[in-house]
Amino acid sequence: MARPRAADYEVQRDRILARAVEAFADTGYPSASMSALADACGTSKAGLYHYYPSKEAILFDSLDRYTARLSGIVDDVVARRLPPREAVRALVRGFVAEYRHSRAYHVALLNDVKFLDEPLRERIRAREREIVEAFADALERGWPTRLNAANRTPLTMALLGMINFTFAWLRPDGPMTHDQYAEMVIGLWERGLEGLPAGAGGPGARHDGTREEIPG
Repeated sequence: MARPRAADYEVQRDRILARAVEAFADTGYPSASMSALADACGTSKAGLYHYYPSKEAILFDSLDRYTARLSGIVDDVVARRLPPREAVRALVRGFVAEYRHSRAYHVALLNDVKFLDEPLRERIRAREREIVEAFADALERGWPTRLNAANRTPLTMALLGMINFTFAWLRPDGPMTHDQYAEMVIGLWERGLEGLPAGAGGPGARHDGTREEIPG
């Protein structure tokens, strides 16, 4: 007969994930044995196996839940049916707010997803691509004359680059809050796009908005 689940099963599993992902972020996935993870989680190795059959299962569940939270931010913004540019602002604010509490998850996502078996890795990567595409769609709706087929991806990745690495340097006790940083990014981004010549970024585009011949 299967062992019945305790009333606090989900709470304990969430606690294990939070502590295990900290261990992944601090030592790296290859160095984090099940014994080391059990110690980090304050449980026995047998207790850890009660929740997860392997450290890969722990890594996948942590990244799956984390990327699902990020997707949830996108879904919430879409559901609000905001004006196009306000939707971009809401995405930036939502993601920066999430990053305030998820340093370890983001580090594990950047560094350790490659250790998952291909089907599991692809599920995480597919969700990441969906998030990037949602940002690109929002930017294109907000600035339809500034984005084109050539610059859509670079502009989207440039915006994500401004917010995706806040975990590495933006501290809650620093001189700038996460909310203030989000507003700074929004201001810089909007003024930057307004200054970008319409149609800029295509083949042969120059910084002054004119075009030059590309050697054949």
